[in-house]
Amino acid sequence: MVSNMKNILINKISGILVICMLCTSLSCTEDWSEMNINPNQPSAVPPSNVFGAGLTVVAGQLFGERIGIYYAGTWSGQTAAIGAGDYEFRVGINSDQWDNLFRAMAYFEDSRKTALEAGNTNLAAVSLIMKAFTAQQTSDMWGDIPYSQAFLLEQEGILNPVFDTHKEVYTQILSELAEANTLLNANVGTIGVGDFIYAGNVSKWKKFANSLRLRVAMRMSVVDPQAAAPVISQILGDPATYPVIEANIDNAYMNWPGIATNNIEPWRARLGVPTNKQDGYRTNYDMINLLVEMNDPRLPVYADKNQNGFYNGYKMGIGQTGFPLNTNANVSHIGNRFGYDDKGFSPFMNASQVWFIKAEAAERGLVSGGNAQEYYTKGITTAMQENSISQAGIDTYLMGTDVAWGSGTKSNLEKIRLQNWIGLYKQSVEAWAEVRRTDVPMLVNVSNDYASNHNRPPFRMSYPANEVAFNESFPDNVVQVDIFYGDQIWWDTREGVY
Repeated sequence: MVSNMKNILINKISGILVICMLCTSLSCTEDWSEMNINPNQPSAVPPSNVFGAGLTVVAGQLFGERIGIYYAGTWSGQTAAIGAGDYEFRVGINSDQWDNLFRAMAYFEDSRKTALEAGNTNLAAVSLIMKAFTAQQTSDMWGDIPYSQAFLLEQEGILNPVFDTHKEVYTQILSELAEANTLLNANVGTIGVGDFIYAGNVSKWKKFANSLRLRVAMRMSVVDPQAAAPVISQILGDPATYPVIEANIDNAYMNWPGIATNNIEPWRARLGVPTNKQDGYRTNYDMINLLVEMNDPRLPVYADKNQNGFYNGYKMGIGQTGFPLNTNANVSHIGNRFGYDDKGFSPFMNASQVWFIKAEAAERGLVSGGNAQEYYTKGITTAMQENSISQAGIDTYLMGTDVAWGSGTKSNLEKIRLQNWIGLYKQSVEAWAEVRRTDVPMLVNVSNDYASNHNRPPFRMSYPANEVAFNESFPDNVVQVDIFYGDQIWWDTREGVY
């Protein structure tokens, strides 16, 4: 990121020098400048377009092939790469992931500032929401990241932004989301053509902002309950001021046009057409096995039967490439709704997760009042409805031993967390974060390359080589072992994991 900032500064300086030289040699005048404006080449980009560019960049990166299916998808126990399924590290890909997420945040910050200058607080607010969203996802992957100084090159000339701790990033984005909720007002500016999520609906953006703030607070609720509990209580205690996503119609999903190569949903663009499924990206054993055991009606939506007529996911472990069921014919493909739809969706957040957060908050006593069982049931129902499961199917599922409240061997809290994880299919970074936060489900099937050294999937992304080499503020206390392990993320308080 720092190298990109230097390039931007060099380009700006070079451009200024060229303009000055031209003006000296040609005796520039205001009339000359006016005469030489090309009406077909815009000199400024509207902030809504910049905002839209940020959305497409972050959606393509977080919900695309590498992070969405291969890295976080695998580490979350939901998808895998057949024939490999391991934790491949490529310097260029790792750097690109980091650079693209910071590029998206830079777009959001730019659209926020420009919108504020124009008095458009709604566009400024949604830009702040998306910047905070991207920061949470980025810090949940890497831990400490540059944030408070990351976008001050132009104003303050900061080329080497300091790394804020994961806790400091969370503190800042909680504040930013609260500010966005205050800024949003239906009568103060239109969001414009760049809103590919809610098409300018301010009330839905407000719900997304508060839902995201609720998610951030829950994520840190074990490691820092003193800071998290008041936020959760504030939001759940005042729904008029802090509305949240409760119905699928309000899901923060970006649907792709599907009309040209660059506008096809990213998983579909990688996986191919549904009538000829050959790609090596498939489903994960941990996800498929649980759905089969629980008679989950979402199974045929999430995955296809293999060539031998049954459901099976790719399983990690020592000798995994030799496992009889890890073959091309035996590993289930990703279902059409999630991976093979030109006009498919990139899921930033959905209603079912909000219900499960409410259920966990009530079950753990983080808020006074509230009915954990009711919230849990609504969470499952909402998740099922999103996948077109009939009411009869939902009712039957809710009576299952491993699902019904108060039954079976699993605690109610474990059931809440497990159902949340299942409902996060395709939100791979989020699902990976939840298994690191809760150990639900407990994923012990580690890639063959690391199984002899580790008892859980990776803890974090590896910092990009460019950032380590060129950012003079890169912290010297970073501990990384076997590329993707090292120190656990700040909110990962699990014991006995390595």
